[in-house]
Amino acid sequence: MLPHLSRVPNEQRTVEPCTCPIHRIKRRNVVYRTLARVLIALMLTSSVSLTGCGARKRLDENLCPSNEPVTRNTILLLDTSDTLTAKHLEELRRLVKELQEPSGSPAFRVAEGEALIVYELPQYRKDLVPVMKVCNPGDRPDEWSLRDDLTKGRMIALRNWQRFSERVEPLFEAAETEAEHAQSPIIETLGVIVPRHAPSSRRAQFETNSRTHVIVFSDLLQNSGTLSHYGPYPPAKEIGKTAGLRQLQTDLTGIEVSLFRLERGKYARWQSRDHYYWWTELITSFGGRVIWQESI
Repeated sequence: MLPHLSRVPNEQRTVEPCTCPIHRIKRRNVVYRTLARVLIALMLTSSVSLTGCGARKRLDENLCPSNEPVTRNTILLLDTSDTLTAKHLEELRRLVKELQEPSGSPAFRVAEGEALIVYELPQYRKDLVPVMKVCNPGDRPDEWSLRDDLTKGRMIALRNWQRFSERVEPLFEAAETEAEHAQSPIIETLGVIVPRHAPSSRRAQFETNSRTHVIVFSDLLQNSGTLSHYGPYPPAKEIGKTAGLRQLQTDLTGIEVSLFRLERGKYARWQSRDHYYWWTELITSFGGRVIWQESI
């Protein structure tokens, strides 16, 4: 008689894992296929980043994008017709730092791909050439993630940032050593540098992505053969309506302007409250927008 066989429930059954070579090979192949899919996905993602970054990182001699237009120009007009005081020099250092640093005010910061163009106020307009033009080459490498290191090239970025800093630093040396000038043609200078770097009002209405910020770092004492603040002068709104002064008018439509008036004791009688707001009215009458104004 055959022994009685009891039925074992499915949930109580145990199956020993197969250690046959054929099963080990199958499991290994599954693992390899999974890894291959992950690696392919990573390679595709990295290639997109590298391609996009490579296109963005083609820079010219001024560290500006060589394959796309500069989206914003920040023009710093530095008035060294009189030697800067220690206070003025430190304020200039702070301003330039705010232009460079990612933590700076968005209204002032020169962001990636944007240009900083520096002029010194000349005695004569024929001498008006930029002291410097340099673009921000990209975010500072010490703020990058591991992914940024892999896709952007940390050493190249560090070198670009070093070049950016080296181009800005000489500003302070020039500001310390400049001799005094007999004239300060501030308005005439704006009439040259703004058309040089900013789109006209005709073009600006169709180009919403092109912006210009003009920073005037000066005692704001206009002094030329056409108009001088060292004596009586007309209201700002009359400049464009007065014969002999109309040539001073400059189209500032769409331009953002910041005014830093450098206070000097020897010019206190001319640097009055009315003089301070005369400039506000002048910029507005030219079509510009004053986004910052202060006395230093």
